[in-house]
Amino acid sequence: MDTNERILQRQFTQFDFEVTMAAYSEKDVGWNAGQESSEFYRFMYVLEGNAVVTLDGQVHHIEPNRLYLIRPKTAVLYEATVHQKLKAYWCNFSVETGNFKFIKMLKQPVSFSIPIEETHQVIAMYQQMIEAKANECITTNLKLKAAILQLFCFYMDRSVIMLSRDPYFETLEGGEKWTDVIDYIENNLHHNIQIEDLAKVAYLHPNYLITSFKTVMGCSPIQYVTERRLERAKKLLRETNLPISEIAGKVGMLSHYLPRLLKRQTGVTPKDYRRIMKIYIPKMQEGMADKEVKY
Repeated sequence: MDTNERILQRQFTQFDFEVTMAAYSEKDVGWNAGQESSEFYRFMYVLEGNAVVTLDGQVHHIEPNRLYLIRPKTAVLYEATVHQKLKAYWCNFSVETGNFKFIKMLKQPVSFSIPIEETHQVIAMYQQMIEAKANECITTNLKLKAAILQLFCFYMDRSVIMLSRDPYFETLEGGEKWTDVIDYIENNLHHNIQIEDLAKVAYLHPNYLITSFKTVMGCSPIQYVTERRLERAKKLLRETNLPISEIAGKVGMLSHYLPRLLKRQTGVTPKDYRRIMKIYIPKMQEGMADKEVKY
């Protein structure tokens, strides 16, 4: 992952979604509706037909087999006109992003749409939300959250490359560019990284760096460095046969500290982690190869 994708990854973990409505709709040719802009985000997946949506005076063509994300409060007037009988799944949702500003970078009224090949998979997510809304039980909110998270991940996995190139990232927090800071961390995990070092890279006062970094990444610089060291250590455990003590040195940890942190994070020792992953990864790759052959 590049730096912007790492920022997105960190920010996504802090999102809190709530589905307010989910439905399947059919609209005949000529159907027209206008309303004030919604307070909610909307995912819309069109099965058949096409329509034209006008937002802020801009015309957007809605086509089959695409998943659209429509932002809230994007227009004084929202107008839709069906040109060919429309069959579509849709859901309204809110998302609490805390201090993060990621969602604001989706600037277009009808934000990035993505083509869909996995029709049954997407429909299943919508049906899970519709059924959860229709049959309330103690796990309703969990089912709704699980489905919207899955749909959001589905959408982001296919559009994150475009989103991560947005100029939003170049002006985070008043103009500081975090690429150099994140790159410095990645390139110096085997060294003793100090806050003062990162502050010099970012041209910030150390105290301001800590506050600003937490706003962007959702954790302190030291917490992030520790996370990256553990991820690097796990990668080396999976892909090499290096002694654990040598891996600890390569990620800037004491040999007795790495096992303790890894077990705290995963519940297993470095030795067990290596053994488990050495078994799991070949089986996973074999399964993927079989799947490719079937297609």
